[in-house]
Amino acid sequence: MQLPIEKAFRILRVNFRKHGLKITEDVFFRFHPSTEKRPPEICVFCGSTSNLTREHVIPRWVYERNTNLEFISSTNRQSQTYNKAVVPACAKCNNSVLAQIEKEIKFVITKDTFSKQHEEHSAANIMRWLELLDYKGQVYDCRRSYIKYSNGKYNPLWGALPLAMMRHFWEMKPFKPFDYLRNTQRRITVKEKLTRINSFVVFRPKESHFNFFVQPNEYIYISFSSIKLAFFYFFKEDFENYYDAGKKAVYIIKRVAET
Repeated sequence: MQLPIEKAFRILRVNFRKHGLKITEDVFFRFHPSTEKRPPEICVFCGSTSNLTREHVIPRWVYERNTNLEFISSTNRQSQTYNKAVVPACAKCNNSVLAQIEKEIKFVITKDTFSKQHEEHSAANIMRWLELLDYKGQVYDCRRSYIKYSNGKYNPLWGALPLAMMRHFWEMKPFKPFDYLRNTQRRITVKEKLTRINSFVVFRPKESHFNFFVQPNEYIYISFSSIKLAFFYFFKEDFENYYDAGKKAVYIIKRVAET
């Protein structure tokens, strides 16, 4: 039996409050070079070890199930298909909780009448969904090895480190991915989102196209293949008004497009 979206998000909030630290420790240390023996895989949404499946970081309906579509990591410039970017989830979380969230988010954003100003309830659920995408992306980067790209400077020892850790290598802050995961889990456990409505920007592009980028624990952008709609959400930064957030979002989008 599928669950209403409010109940599905509530289950995730409860799971992260109860099991968030255990899940983060498993995610962070599972592919850490200091880990000699890996325990059985767990669901990264509830901590269960039973009936594990694969949950896509970006739902396939977002990019119309194009199995050849790739993204490039900003950390090592390696390409990876969206279709293979998955994280472990138990059957209950995947097929009931997460599936219901995706079903209702898809329904909301495909409505031609969607407007943040007029549908704040739906906007809050989209913000929750974008936080979930950020979380899945961070988990995925903790499970990927850092490998060499083109002619970039490379030390073979770096290949033993997860991609998430190498993102902060030059800062000499190896536990930053751990902190990011915990911060994101805590963000997901906060039910109230409308106090941050000015940090959520809605765009109506002239042409529909899929695009996605995220700065973990900072912001996320996503547009859709078949819908003239795009979202930009600042996870932490607050704005006095919606227009200031829009100006900064446009600046970041242009800067990313130029790199």
